[in-house]
This record gives sequence, structure tokens and C-alpha cells, in this order.
Amino acid sequence: MTKITLHCFSISLALQLFSTSSMAGGFRLPEYTAAGVATSNALVADAERISAIAYNPAIMNIVAQDPEQSSLFSTNLTHINYETEVTSGGTTTQGTGKTDFDVPNLFVSNRISEKFSIGLLIHSPFGLETAWPTNTFTSFGGTAALEPNLSRIKMFNANVNFGYKVDNETGLSIGLNQYRLLDLQFNSHATVIQGTGTGYGWNAAIISKLDDSVTLGMSYRSPVKTRATGTAASVLPVEVDVTFPEMLSAGINYAVNHKLKLELDVEYTGWKKFDNLNIRRQTNDSTLTLSTNNWKNTLTYRASGQYKINKHQILFGYSYDETPQEDSSYSARIPDADRQLFSIGYQYDFGSYQFETGLMLVKFKERTINSSTAYVAASEANGTTAYNGTYQAGATVLSIGMNVAF
Repeated sequence: MTKITLHCFSISLALQLFSTSSMAGGFRLPEYTAAGVATSNALVADAERISAIAYNPAIMNIVAQDPEQSSLFSTNLTHINYETEVTSGGTTTQGTGKTDFDVPNLFVSNRISEKFSIGLLIHSPFGLETAWPTNTFTSFGGTAALEPNLSRIKMFNANVNFGYKVDNETGLSIGLNQYRLLDLQFNSHATVIQGTGTGYGWNAAIISKLDDSVTLGMSYRSPVKTRATGTAASVLPVEVDVTFPEMLSAGINYAVNHKLKLELDVEYTGWKKFDNLNIRRQTNDSTLTLSTNNWKNTLTYRASGQYKINKHQILFGYSYDETPQEDSSYSARIPDADRQLFSIGYQYDFGSYQFETGLMLVKFKERTINSSTAYVAASEANGTTAYNGTYQAGATVLSIGMNVAF
């Protein structure tokens, strides 16, 4: 199989998988690779790992490889199990949305000259699916039109990157992102709203080895505004603008010795741009359904380690992830909370290719909503007594992947 045929086959496979799978585990899905799962996503400054390119595309310019090898390939499959529940009025209700999801990701690149490289990353940086049975939230009065049922954001990002090798220690990249909303649903127990859409953004990254021990990395992805068009109740044409946030990651990787490496990362996410979901009638641009989010920008703190023994490597990590969702605009459609991520994984090096696997446990902080703002029938429910209760959630993430240099 030629390199071009392999690349085209891989891209085609990924698109087919994304078109038949759903996302879960919250609105943000930063688990791009098996090594990312194993290190709680603290990889932005790891210049020696092919699968870290998904977190910092500039790494493709300087990652160690045989001079005879001009191409890099990384692929993985991540399985997510996610469950949530709410206790309100003494009754505990389990979410009825899908709880198990398989998310594929891949990266391919080619060195086109001594200084320049080009790469393609296909992944799902965001995803959501929650569903609640009828009468979970009694303020809505049974099957009232506004009681939330299924909420889903199913998307993928095709990201083309152009890399420049400044020297053996420093690489730069700039890229174009295409976000494709494959399935946006915002359903109540009386109305189904479904749409699809596309949006574009850009990204830039840098990686620099200061010496044999210290490497610095930084990666930025711009906000992306998508306009989804679809129908409500299968007949009414509607549209909605969904703005995905900007993300800025920075990290430092320190080689303690030839066996042990440690990394500290911090990531900023500009969630303020996800201010509302205003579903409008296409005929006159009037509002059909409004969900006000008023989210805040957040920081995520990550730490990871890698311990190598010959061809074996143990990976581990921890992250603390702030929720962007304030009590004043809380919505059960995205029952979010601060969370901690605990990870461990393993890599075996076969030479020109590596096998990686990772396991992550996600512990959401129990969250109690006790709003004093009364819900008024047929009005917006976010931040009101309609969603009062105690929410709990948890997730387990398992990923396997392979990296190849050829």
C-alpha cells in the first residue's frame, strides 16, 4: 500500500466512523490520543512523541525520526462511558442518554522539504449528549414543551497544518480548522429540533527545546462560529449560531534523567463566547427557543509523567478542570461541574512504530443547585427553580493507539 493510498484510506475511515458515532462526557473532549488519555492531556510540550502532535502541531517539525522517514501517522480509538443523575424532591433520576461512545482520531503528516511539513488532524474537540425522562423536572408540568429531553452536539474538526522547522530545536506551525456539526439536537418532550452546519477557524503553535532537559510548548486554536440550519417538529425551518470557544495551551516538559520526564500544562478556554443558543425561525429570524448560558472563561491545570525502561514506558497524569457553568444560568441540558482527571497508561516501542494505551477516571464534583428565581411557565428555565437538585456524574475513558514513522 502506497503512502498516499494509506493516507486516503485512513481519512475515509475516520469520516465514516464520525458519521455514525456520538459524543459524550461533557461539551469539551480534549482526549485526542491514547497517550493524551494516559497523561490527562498534558502533552503540549512533549517534543519526542508522535501522538503529542494532536496537542501541538508544531511538534511534527522536530519530533525524532530516521532521516529516511518523511511521514508520520498516528491513530487511536477512544471509548467513553459517561453517566449522570439528578436528585430532586427526594427522587433520584438517571439520565437516559447513550452512555457508551467510541471516538476515533487520526493524524498524518509529510515532510515536503528540509524546512517545511504539512499535516492533517481529524478529531472531535467537542461533544455532548444528555437525555432526561419525562417528569424529571416537575416544574415543567409533565410533557410541557420546554422540559428538556435529548441534547446533542456531534461534530468533528478537519485541521490542516503547515509546519516550519526553524532549527533542530524549534518548530512553528499554522493551520486551518473546519468544524462540521453533524448533528445538533435541542429537544423537549414535545418538540424535536435538529440541524447541521459548518464553520472555520485557525490555529498556531510553537515548540522549542531550550536544552537537553527543558522544552517549552504553546498551542492556540481560535473560536469557531458555526451556523446550523435544520427543522423544528420536522416542518419548521430553523437556524442557530453555535460558537465554539478559543483554546490556548502552554506547557513545560522537563527531563529529570534519561528515564523520567515530567510536564506541567495550563489551558485557557474562552467559554464566554458560548453565551446562548438562540434557535430562530428562518422565515422572519424570530426566536423560537432561547437558552441563555452566560458561561465564564476557565483554566485547566495538568501534570504528567513518563518513566521509560528500555522499550517500555509507563505514563501517568492528573488534571483539574474548572466548569464554565455558573449557578445563575445552570441548565440540566449540560449538567457540568468542576472535575478531576486521574490517568495511567503504557507504551511499547517496536522501533518505527509504537503501541499506546491509556485509562482515565473522571470524577465530577457533586453539584447542588438551589435557585431562588422562580420558574415561570413557558419561559426560559436556565438558572431557575426548574433545575433545582443535586447532580452527580462520572466517566471512564479507555483508549488504544498506534504511531508510525515511515
